[in-house]
Amino acid sequence: MHTACVYVLLAATVSLGLQAPPRTPLGTRSPFGLRSPSPVAASPPLARRGVLVLPALSVLAATTPPPPPASAAAAPVVSEELRLLIVKAKALKGGVRAGAASRRKLPLDPTPGVNNYASLTDRVRREQASVLLPLQAAMAAAAAAAGGSGRLPDDMQKQLAQQPELLKGHLSELDYYLAKANFAEYVSKTTGETYPGGKVERELEEVCDTADDFLALAAGRAVPVRPD
Repeated sequence: MHTACVYVLLAATVSLGLQAPPRTPLGTRSPFGLRSPSPVAASPPLARRGVLVLPALSVLAATTPPPPPASAAAAPVVSEELRLLIVKAKALKGGVRAGAASRRKLPLDPTPGVNNYASLTDRVRREQASVLLPLQAAMAAAAAAAGGSGRLPDDMQKQLAQQPELLKGHLSELDYYLAKANFAEYVSKTTGETYPGGKVERELEEVCDTADDFLALAAGRAVPVRPD
């Protein structure tokens, strides 16, 4: 009888050991003092196409330049060569202004027909060929290119096209006063401004003003009315 009871107790113990432990709700403490883990949201699997497309979009966004402003896209392109010629023309004007004033600080030859400004005359002659005539040609080419693009209003395009012709007229007058070596100080009757480089300097100023007007018009800006 005693032996049978022992067998019954052993069988019950083995049966209890083989049973699965009771489930503990998520987030609660188990009878053994351990808290069950909180549920974690499972991420959906990323397809191979997504793995390939996402890096490609990141690279594209990093390398694609932003679109230009509307005003920049509407303005005709002025070449760096043309801008450099304008800088050189202004340097020539400044050289004539300073050079003529410096020359008069030295004794002048009163003999009729003697050019006391021979070195300045030679410089202007050289830069007529290397700067001023190429500037006029570059402006004419840029104006023609802008006319074919339709980027400017008609009235502004017409003014832009006039600037190379105005420059041609100023170059003709410059040649006239250069032949007379007209570097003596000159006061404009229109503006009252004094030109130490004479009427040669005055015509070079007209050249520079015309070039500045061209740049303004090419950028879509109105230009002031200049006195004759």
